[in-house]
Amino acid sequence: MAQDVDLLISFKNSLVNPSLLSDWNHAKGACEFRGIACKAGYVSSLTIRELPLGVDFSSVSAHILSIPNLETLSLHSINLTGSISAPTKCTAHLKRLDLSSNDLRGSVYDTASLATSCTSLQSLNLSNNSIGQAFYHSYPSLPNLKILDLSYNKIAANKDLQLLFSKLGVLKHLDLSNNNIKGSLPQISNCTFLQYLDLSSNQLSGTVPAGTFSDCLNITYLNISSNHFTGNAPPDIETSINLVTLSLSNNNFSGEIPISPLVAMPGLQILELAFNNFSGSLPNSISNITILELMDLSANRLSGPIPHSICTQGVSSLKVLYFQDNYFSGSIPDSLRNCTNLASLDLSLNLLSGSIPASLGSLSNLKDLIMWQNNLNGDIPAELSSLKSLKNLLLDYNNLTGTIPDGLVNCTSLNWISLASNRLTGSIPIWIGKLENLVILILRNNSFTGSIPPGLGDCKGLVWLDLNSNQLTGYIPPALAKQSGKIVSGLLVVGRWYDQLSFSNNSRCNGFGSLLEFSGIRSDDLMRMPSIRYCNFTRYNTGFSGDNLRNNMSMLYLDLSYNQLDGHIPTEISTMQSLLVLNLEHNQLSGQLPEKLGHITHLIVLYLSHNMLEGMIPASFSALSLSKLDLSNNQLYGPIPELGSLITFPAYAFENNSGLCGFPLPPCNGLPTSRGHRSQLSSTNNHSSQSWQIALGSLFSLFFIIGFVTGQHLKQISVYFGCDYVNVLY
Repeated sequence: MAQDVDLLISFKNSLVNPSLLSDWNHAKGACEFRGIACKAGYVSSLTIRELPLGVDFSSVSAHILSIPNLETLSLHSINLTGSISAPTKCTAHLKRLDLSSNDLRGSVYDTASLATSCTSLQSLNLSNNSIGQAFYHSYPSLPNLKILDLSYNKIAANKDLQLLFSKLGVLKHLDLSNNNIKGSLPQISNCTFLQYLDLSSNQLSGTVPAGTFSDCLNITYLNISSNHFTGNAPPDIETSINLVTLSLSNNNFSGEIPISPLVAMPGLQILELAFNNFSGSLPNSISNITILELMDLSANRLSGPIPHSICTQGVSSLKVLYFQDNYFSGSIPDSLRNCTNLASLDLSLNLLSGSIPASLGSLSNLKDLIMWQNNLNGDIPAELSSLKSLKNLLLDYNNLTGTIPDGLVNCTSLNWISLASNRLTGSIPIWIGKLENLVILILRNNSFTGSIPPGLGDCKGLVWLDLNSNQLTGYIPPALAKQSGKIVSGLLVVGRWYDQLSFSNNSRCNGFGSLLEFSGIRSDDLMRMPSIRYCNFTRYNTGFSGDNLRNNMSMLYLDLSYNQLDGHIPTEISTMQSLLVLNLEHNQLSGQLPEKLGHITHLIVLYLSHNMLEGMIPASFSALSLSKLDLSNNQLYGPIPELGSLITFPAYAFENNSGLCGFPLPPCNGLPTSRGHRSQLSSTNNHSSQSWQIALGSLFSLFFIIGFVTGQHLKQISVYFGCDYVNVLY
């Protein structure tokens, strides 16, 4: 025991700042030290995580690894530096060694040497370090190692992969994901014990040769996604009948999906084949994969009908079905009602026709019903009102008719309702304001009539409201601003990926932009959408959204353009201090521009053109940091304020008014003119263009709402449900 204390204190004294381990002192026994666990009075485990010790690996080797009875050592994210190639004295009892998320250097050979020097070592985790320097000695064997994690390192040489594959020994778990390994996939020899192999997110290429996995009869997890493989699917998967998870996504595999080998895998639960070039139709036999929980075939070239046999073989385990971005045609099979465990269904960007089956309303676990851009017609089934777990109802870009079913008020978990570009009629339901979890409401480009319900201001999390291109009348309800400062902190929408598109001023698409769920869709396939491809748009960032809503926020995006709204612009809008985009153009609004609009400090887009607004532009507008502005085609008059961002906009942003004057329009007679701002226009406009791209990115980094908590669980969900993604068209 005294030896344990001495070794621990020696390690502490090697730190630049020993006070970080202030409770490690001779006044205590080693078993009372922070991070220490003991057996029979001897140190058996040491765990220190996310403490910036800033120590060299040589100190760990000299002091910690010499503790006689140490079985487990975990030093995750402690700013551990140096090379693992240093000679190591390792206790014979050490079984588990975790040095992940540090800045350790060395080669794969050094990794094998470290594992060999610790003769009892069974688990070695060096993920998220800087392992990968070239060193081509013959590797030592790994006699007892069962788990090796080298993910998120800098391994690039194909020879490292070859040597590792030849020295697997009794290894059961090998993770080499997120490195930079190039070249072809070498054959794996003596892999009898291997159960888990992850080579995803590397630079491997070429076809997968026959025989590569033929000896790996016990493998249950195989992930070679996000590489550059070509040709048919790996021919040896037919021998891997014990597979539970198979992921081939994000490659260039082609040909037909190998259904027969997949059906022969009795334990297959996760099948990820997305973002390849698989073609042909799906046979009815696919329903014979009876315990499958996730099937992701998105972003391929599959065609023909969706098999009507899906979920007809007894009790279905299917929880996630992703068929988006293909060329499936025909009707949505009514047999989906048998998928009683289904939580997420995405059939977007296909050629499906007919109506939405009312029987989908029986899927009590359904959270995501996503079918945008098809040829679906008929009404939105009233039976969907039974989906009490429904979070995302996304049916944009179809030919749906009728009204929004009143029963959806019972779907109190709804976060996102998007029904844009259909042929829906009737009024916007008053009950939508009762959906306290609603964050996004998009009803643009339909034929809704009547007034905007003031009750929408009762939504405690509504940050995106897009009603443009309808036939709405009446005034803009001041009550829309009621939720300002009352956003429910922590309200979440499923974390997703997004693209950003902005429509230009001469676009054939109305409004400033649009928001569209874009999960599992190839970026290039955006042009397959008839409703989008003729838009003159600019693509901005693609990224992952992961912010929570926070208190004191307000709505971020408000687009009521292209309607028949009248009356004044309510001054209450100025209380929406988080507002980034305000688009009220192409209405019949009158009265003066509210001076308080200039107090919306975060506003970057202001479109008020083609109304009947009158009076002068308030001086407060000079305080706005706008990147987009259009006040044209109104009845405004007087001098244009010559401060702030207003001087950066061209004449068309102000033209066709009653009497506006001053730069960039002709000078005001007898009034101060441009004060030399003309000479600044060129440089200012260039700066404005750059600022606009930054501002647009800021819009989504601030906006997207979208659950950090959910993001924390994405890795777990990917095993059971697959990752949810979203793209934003903007």
